[in-house]
Amino acid sequence: MISKGCPIALNLCAKLNGADWYNDSIATAPERTMAAVRSFEEPLVLLLGGRDKNLPWEDLARLVQQRVKHVVVFGEAQEKILKALKAVQNGDSPFTLETCPNLKEAVEAAARLTKPGDVVLLSPGGTSFDEFNDFEERGEYFRKWVNQLS
Repeated sequence: MISKGCPIALNLCAKLNGADWYNDSIATAPERTMAAVRSFEEPLVLLLGGRDKNLPWEDLARLVQQRVKHVVVFGEAQEKILKALKAVQNGDSPFTLETCPNLKEAVEAAARLTKPGDVVLLSPGGTSFDEFNDFEERGEYFRKWVNQLS
């Protein structure tokens, strides 16, 4: 369910160049990210990362292969996330991968990859503690950096 006013739920935070940008910073586990990905039919640019909670990423990786166009991976959990994604990525894989050291650069990378009709989804699957005090602060910075793109 998409909530447009709540800072902690999947919410639309911007419409830029024909693409919708959603904040789901509260998704601090791969299972939460999977629920968010399933909420959309549009082509997805998915921002994954943060700090790993020692949870499996393989199911999310399989869903990414089926439903996501571009993945931008950032933060401390990069290596673990990339390992899971690369295990499902093959010649027929529809998604591309880009890595960034932090969320700000991930937002900038997503802006370069996004086309009209896409959905950009921050649903990181990891905690925010590698870069922020909590998921709310991460979501606030995401909104700020997205709005600076316009």
